[in-house]
Amino acid sequence: MDGVRPRIHPKNVAAARPEHPRAHGVGRPQLQGSILTGVLGALLALPGVVFAGFGLYLLILALASASGRREQPVVAAPANRLVVIVPAHNEEQLVARCVTSLLAQSYPRALYRVVVIADNCSDGTGSIAAAAGAEVMVRSEADALGKGRALRWATDQLLAAPDRPDAVVVVDADSVADPNLLSALEAELGRGHSVVQADYSVLTDELSSPRTQLVAAGFLLFHRVRFSGRARLGMSANLVGNGMLFSRAALEAHPWSAFSGVEDLQYSIELRLAGVGLRFAPQAFVSGPGPATRAGEVRQRLRWEGGRFHVVKTRLWVIVRTAIARRDPQLLDAALDLATPPLGLLSMATGAGLVVVAAAAALGLAPIWALIPWLVALTAIPAFVLIGLRAARAPRSMWTAVARAPFYLAWKLARYASLVSGFDPNRWDRSDRSNTSASRRVEIAGVPIDAVDMRAAIARVRGAIGAGRLFQVSTINLDFVVRAQTDPDVMRIFRRTGMNLADGSPVVWLGRLLGVEMPGRVAGADFVPAMIRDLAGSGARLFLLGGEGGVAAAAGERLGQLYPGIVIAGTYEPPRAAVEDMNNAEILARIAEAKADVLLVALGHPKQERWIDRHRDQLSVSVAIGVGCVLDLIAGRSRRAPRWMQIAGLEWLYRLAQEPHRLVRRYLTDAVWLVPIAAGVVRSRLAAPRAVDTA
Repeated sequence: MDGVRPRIHPKNVAAARPEHPRAHGVGRPQLQGSILTGVLGALLALPGVVFAGFGLYLLILALASASGRREQPVVAAPANRLVVIVPAHNEEQLVARCVTSLLAQSYPRALYRVVVIADNCSDGTGSIAAAAGAEVMVRSEADALGKGRALRWATDQLLAAPDRPDAVVVVDADSVADPNLLSALEAELGRGHSVVQADYSVLTDELSSPRTQLVAAGFLLFHRVRFSGRARLGMSANLVGNGMLFSRAALEAHPWSAFSGVEDLQYSIELRLAGVGLRFAPQAFVSGPGPATRAGEVRQRLRWEGGRFHVVKTRLWVIVRTAIARRDPQLLDAALDLATPPLGLLSMATGAGLVVVAAAAALGLAPIWALIPWLVALTAIPAFVLIGLRAARAPRSMWTAVARAPFYLAWKLARYASLVSGFDPNRWDRSDRSNTSASRRVEIAGVPIDAVDMRAAIARVRGAIGAGRLFQVSTINLDFVVRAQTDPDVMRIFRRTGMNLADGSPVVWLGRLLGVEMPGRVAGADFVPAMIRDLAGSGARLFLLGGEGGVAAAAGERLGQLYPGIVIAGTYEPPRAAVEDMNNAEILARIAEAKADVLLVALGHPKQERWIDRHRDQLSVSVAIGVGCVLDLIAGRSRRAPRWMQIAGLEWLYRLAQEPHRLVRRYLTDAVWLVPIAAGVVRSRLAAPRAVDTA
C-alpha cells in the first residue's frame, strides 16, 4: 500500500476546497460598508478641520503675543495737535470721571482739547462735562441716534473748523484713560500710522465676581492677545470703538460711514478694503466698565455678536474676493479673523462635534481617524486661552474664574439661540447703566441693603458731595446683620443710613435668595480706594479719622502717592474711649477746620457707625463712611486674602487663619444666626418680596 495513491472522490474535493468570497457576493456589502464608513468619516472630519484651523490660528496669535519682545515705553517728543472727542448719551453718572482722566494726560496740555458730544441727552451730561473742564458740543437729532452718527457729525465740524487738528481721538464717556494714552497713540501717528487702536480692557474695579472676571478675560484675549499677536506678525488690528486715533488725512479720505450697532467693526472692514492699515498701540491703555447686570450683558452680547454675524454674512465674501484679486495677505488675515467664531461658540461647537464623532466611531459608523481634527481643535483652543492669559499678564483671580467657564458657556448657548429668531443690525442700544441711575433696596433680616455695583456706589457718593446733608455709608457683612438682630440701636442706624453696601458674600447670597438681582459683593476694601481714585482731581477733600499707631497718617501719605490729585485735608487718631467719652468737640473742630467733603471713620464696628450717627447734625462733611480696617490695608499694616479667595467668597477663612483667637467665636455665632436669617428670607420671598426702588 505504500506505493498506491488513495483515490479521492471529486465531490469530496469540491467540498474541501474553500470558496472565494465573491463566489456568492458575500464581500460586496462589506466593501460598500467600508466606503460608506469612509465617506461618513470624511464628512464628520471636515468641520473638525475647519474648527482646528480656527483653533490653530488663535494659538499662533497667542504664541506670537507671548514670544514677541515687549514694546519700549514712549519717549518721542509729541508734536501733533489732537482733539479728543467723547460721545456721550445720558452719561451724567460717569462722564466727569472720563473727562478728569483725559485732562490728567502726560501729553502737553497745549496740544490737545477734550470735547464731549452731548448726544441727544435728556440729563445733565453736558453741564457736568463742562464743569469737569471739557468743551461741549450739543447734538439734538432724535431721528439719527447712535454713536456712529454722533462721530460723523462731530468730525465733520471739527475738520471744517479753521483750527483743524492733526488727529482725532475717540474715547467712550464711561471709560478711564491711562495717563499715557494720548502720548502712546500720538507716537504711532508720528511713525506714519494713520489709524491707531489702543489696548482696551475692563476696569479693575469691575472685577468683583466670576462673571465679570470672565468678561475681563475675554477682553484681554480678544483685544490684547489677538491684536498684539497680529501686530507682531505684521498684520493689522481692528477698531473696538474706544481708544481710537484717526489722522486728519484718514478722516478726510474716508469719512466715518458706519452707523450700525457694531460701527467699529463695520468701519474697520471699510478701511481695510480701502487699503488703510490699522495699527495696534500696546502701550496705550484705556479701560471701561463691563455690563452692570446680567440683563445688560445679554443685550451687549446680542448687539456685539449678532452684529458680527451680520457683518460676516454681508462682507466676508467681499473681503475674500478682494483679497484674492489683489493677492493681499492683509485682507486674507482680515477675512480669517472675521470668520473666526466667538471663543465661547467655537469651544461649544468643538466639544459637541467631538462627542458626536466619538459616538459614531464607537458604534463603528465612522473611522477613528475622523477624531483627529476635533482633538487638534480641542487642544488648540484651551492652549490659546492659557498661553494668551499668560501673555496678557492676567491676574491670578482671572485664572480661577476661567475654571467656571463651562457654566458661562451654557448660559451663552441660550443667547446664541436667541440670535436665530432675528437680529436688527441697524438697531442702536445704549450700554446698560441701570445700576448707576437707580438701585434696589432690599431688607435682609430687617437690615436695608442697596443692590448696587461699584460704579453705582461711587456715583452716589460723588452726587452726595455738596448736596447739603450728610450721606452716611455702611459696608454690611453677615456679622453686621447678626449684631443688628440683638442691638436695636445698630438696627436703627442701618435703617437711616444713606447707602448700605453688601460687603460680605453671605449678604449677596441672601439677597439673591430673596429674588433680588444683586450685582455682587462691594467690599469696603475695594470700594474706598476706587472711590478715592474716582474723586482724584475733582477737588474733593478727605479726612481720615481713627486707627492706631500712626496708621491714619501713613494711609493718607500712601493715598497721596497713589492718587496725586486727591486732597488729604487732615488725619486724626483719637485716644481709645467709648463714643460718649471721646474728645468729640476737638474731633469735630478738626474736621470743620479741614473743610473736608468726605470723612473716613476707622473706629471699628459698631463704634464707627454709632459715632457718625451721633454727630450727623454736627458734622460739616457731605459723606461719612465707616471703613473698619481699610486704613490698615492702605497703609500696608495688614494684608487681604489672595484675589482668588476674595472671588470665591473665602476671605473670611483667610482672616480666621490670621486671627483665630479673635474671630473664631464671632464666626461661630454668625454661622448659628445664618440659619434662622436664611429661613426668614425664604419666608419673605414666599410671602411677598420686600424690594422697592430708591433713587
